[in-house]
Amino acid sequence: MKSIYSNTPDSTNATTPHQFSNRQTAKYSILLTACLALTVGTGMLCPAVDLNNLDEETAALLAAAPTPAMGSYDDMGTLRSADEARAMVVDAGLDPEVEDSYLRLGLVELSEERIITGRDLFLQGQLGDPFAVSNILSFAQEFGKSTLESALDSLDAANDPNGTNAFLRDVLLTGLLRPKEPTTNLEVTLSRDLKLGTQTIPAGTVMRTGLDVAAGNLTPVGFDGGSVSCAICHASVDPNTGLQVVGRPNTDLDIALFLALSPNSASSFLKVNASEFDPMDPRYPRTGRRIIDSNDEMVTLPDPVAFEAAYDDFLLNVPKGSFDAGPDSLTSPARIPDNFVFGEGGMGWDGGFQIGPFGGVTAFSSAVHSFELSLIGPFFSPEEVSGVDPEVLLGTMLQNAADPALRIPDDVKPSVWLNENFPGAERERIATLPSFPDPDLFSLNGQIFAPPGERVLESANALAAFQATLNVPPNRSPENFFNTLSGAVGRGADVFRAADCASCHTPPFFTNGAIIASDVIGTNDVRGKARNALVGRLVEAQLPSFDQMMPLGPNPTMLDLPPAPGMDDNLSLPPGLDTGAGGYKVTALRGAYFNAPYLHDAGVAVHPDALAINSDGSYTILDESGIGVPGTSGIAEPVSAAHSLRALLDRDLRAILIANNAADERLQTMNVEGKGHEFFVDPAAGFTYQQQTDLIAFLLSLDDNPGAF
Repeated sequence: MKSIYSNTPDSTNATTPHQFSNRQTAKYSILLTACLALTVGTGMLCPAVDLNNLDEETAALLAAAPTPAMGSYDDMGTLRSADEARAMVVDAGLDPEVEDSYLRLGLVELSEERIITGRDLFLQGQLGDPFAVSNILSFAQEFGKSTLESALDSLDAANDPNGTNAFLRDVLLTGLLRPKEPTTNLEVTLSRDLKLGTQTIPAGTVMRTGLDVAAGNLTPVGFDGGSVSCAICHASVDPNTGLQVVGRPNTDLDIALFLALSPNSASSFLKVNASEFDPMDPRYPRTGRRIIDSNDEMVTLPDPVAFEAAYDDFLLNVPKGSFDAGPDSLTSPARIPDNFVFGEGGMGWDGGFQIGPFGGVTAFSSAVHSFELSLIGPFFSPEEVSGVDPEVLLGTMLQNAADPALRIPDDVKPSVWLNENFPGAERERIATLPSFPDPDLFSLNGQIFAPPGERVLESANALAAFQATLNVPPNRSPENFFNTLSGAVGRGADVFRAADCASCHTPPFFTNGAIIASDVIGTNDVRGKARNALVGRLVEAQLPSFDQMMPLGPNPTMLDLPPAPGMDDNLSLPPGLDTGAGGYKVTALRGAYFNAPYLHDAGVAVHPDALAINSDGSYTILDESGIGVPGTSGIAEPVSAAHSLRALLDRDLRAILIANNAADERLQTMNVEGKGHEFFVDPAAGFTYQQQTDLIAFLLSLDDNPGAF
């Protein structure tokens, strides 16, 4: 039974794109009619695999996944019943009738109120700290204005020399004036030339933004609250229903485009290769501010216009549906993940967030605000981590700040000037732990998302509780209907077993949660070794007890966080990440039907028109240029989940894909290859093409209940 705690498509937040066609709508209508005919004419429900006729192991692959019980309590990653939690509170000598008693012990209830709060924050809460996101960077600033304000700004050419306001006005007007049909890739026609970096995109160009708009809605997903929320990346429109689905990633969002529209996008330059964006590189004219660096020497910063233009040029080459989270001076865009976190193990592509409430989900939710979107935080990291003098880093961010009042003058030390003039900088919604700036396995920079007036981690815990109750939405595509009806899903489950996929992708969540070393899995290691910078710097992981209010008073009560399963302490990296090459968590396969492209670098992508599938399950290549990122997400073209899975499983297709990716210099710079995970299910491995096709049908069926449509 579905409830507000499961991931039922949300008709109140709907939106969709150009892929919707009358033919697709007709196919879905035929599917529903067929279901109705089966039900009325035979008394049967829609097609399902009869689990009673399968052996135990195959039936387990097709069974529904469990969900956490409402009213249970999270105990630092372990789920406790209400009775167990009450006993713990009583044993501690606290009053079990008072909620704060549970919070003092780190027990977080999966309550209706907390989940609704988390949902509201997920769909409408502002990302990050306003000082960084608005005052320094000004990410997608126009979406926070009224339509009238945006229109007036965009009509004043003197205030909009590059046409960025005009483009954002075009986005808003397109949403207002277009038919109220869903879209998964909002197309916007430029009314004016748009200048980004050194490029000029001429008026009349149709821009594929990747924004989703649900049926009947005017506002793109992620902008419902008047500012950018988690939903911009982690909610999208189901192309079969036209409704918004929370937790389903927006895999073609052009997030780099919207970052490039920001007036100071280069303030996030630590997210890309230091060799290309070193502020002291002589290829950037020395016409920026003159500052005092960490060695008390006078240095001149790069020209802010030239530095910004170079950075924007780089951003426009990032594949769609990818983002770069870590300020580690390495370019490593990763695929936007889904948010169906229950039972999936550690959070993040590397699985490194494992401790604290909800087994790392609270840590991950907090880190989005306090680490990924923290611009000032890296100032406090050792220079050997960022590769940039901290004062040069801060000065480069501030000299071109979106808010003119933040633009530093000449002949100052940026940190001293900032502290004197803006002593609360980036502290409106971000708090420092007593161990700040030292990192631990919960907080990579000693900071947490903890707005004042709330209990400790109240918002982050609400976000985690909400995500923990999301369930993978059912695959209602016509293809899955007929694959279930024809028996392909059941046969594919047998192939899954025969290929020993379940040894790592273990049901019911289709992951064992383990972290596999990069040199074992064979993928590009740049994303998997990002935590190497923590080695030798980790301190004991502690959090203030959750019953305390923010800001904290002196001598707060602290909770020691227990190590993750299999760990003796919190002073070393988890197994799999404790090698020089780092590692990656075994990806959960539920939701594979909406998670293409595949692998951590989103490098396995195939265009819907690139292949034709023959009657015997084999394939014919129709367009080799559509095999790989350069012909798909690299140019805002659609990606087929079924064809991409085939490239993941078939060594001949993968070889073509890797070669096409390697031929694109931009992808090499971004460490996008599509290599690794060479566990092929093809004729060379002893499987037929029909078995390969059946396995793909099974993988695409992995939703909340794979055995039923």
